[in-house]
Amino acid sequence: FLRATLRIPPPGEDPVMMLVKTMLLLSAAAGSHAFCAPSSVPASLSTRTSAFCSAARSSKGACMAHMGSDGRSQHNLEVKRGFSYDDEENRDFDKEQQQLQAADAPGSTEQGNFRRKFLREALLLGACGCGACLLPDPADALAQLRTPPKEAVEAFDLPRNKFVDASFACGMFTGMGEYEAEAAPKKAALFKQLLASLPRKDAVIAEVGIGSFPNAKFFTAREAPTGMDIIGIDPNDEMKNYALENARRAKITGKGGKGGGNTLRIVHGVSEALPLEDASCDAVLCTLTLCSVVSPEASVAEVKRVLKPGGKFLFWEHVLSETDPQLARTQKALTPQQVKRADGCHLDRRTGEVIKAAGFASL
Repeated sequence: FLRATLRIPPPGEDPVMMLVKTMLLLSAAAGSHAFCAPSSVPASLSTRTSAFCSAARSSKGACMAHMGSDGRSQHNLEVKRGFSYDDEENRDFDKEQQQLQAADAPGSTEQGNFRRKFLREALLLGACGCGACLLPDPADALAQLRTPPKEAVEAFDLPRNKFVDASFACGMFTGMGEYEAEAAPKKAALFKQLLASLPRKDAVIAEVGIGSFPNAKFFTAREAPTGMDIIGIDPNDEMKNYALENARRAKITGKGGKGGGNTLRIVHGVSEALPLEDASCDAVLCTLTLCSVVSPEASVAEVKRVLKPGGKFLFWEHVLSETDPQLARTQKALTPQQVKRADGCHLDRRTGEVIKAAGFASL
């Protein structure tokens, strides 16, 4: 990091701009971790890993859903080699960076305007220091947040290590591409079905355990409502910037969760104590989340609490295999180490049974 910022400007680079950029980066680093160690999370999960994905509605309304128990035997996900949903977005991102570099080049007619804009934004960020100016305007938010009960927070929002969180967040952002590519066809179908069933405008969607927001690309389906209020909840605060970047690449919103006709808010919270009012959400999402929560039962109960009558719960979880005894024994044996290495992830949970017992009208 120091080699990338505290350096002598090469020939042709403006020393003043170099100094401003260095000060800005160091200021930002003071409030967040710049170091990103290799993650212990595997780049992809084996196709033998048991998977669980489905959608459900609140017991207060008409319901429809389907459920699978073993990803290997029922989902048979298609792998498209060399294909990535992020290819186009990454090219757009690279193009933006090239335009910025061209505008900052010596002799460029855009350099003066670019420098004035950069200095203005740098001074604004330096003046406030908190980044609150990048958050969505209150008027943009449809659902009101609330402070969860103190007892629930104390029981489930456990102390975290920021250094470990930063490393894990980086690993999830950069190391899950192969898994997400394999899961994409089935995920896309589930999201299209869900989004088509929501109110056509101003739908409130909460994603519990949003992480780096790998699901962002699915929110751009033709079936998506307009003016979505998306609330991402995660106990790992280091995930926020990655989630906002994925949202920007998917063109759900603009910078900082604004623009694009939708609102995105990333808030701290745990699944057992959601910072949402009763019956406030049209849909709740959980993908690869219930494996790592402290209490799956309390988490699903919270999902039911915040869903509106007729609201839907879409989940995608890996679970203990019910069709392969050897795989199940392996999952149980590996779970203790997996919990330590992957932020509490359990390989041997029967999440389907927990959701069945929660009392949804249809599953």
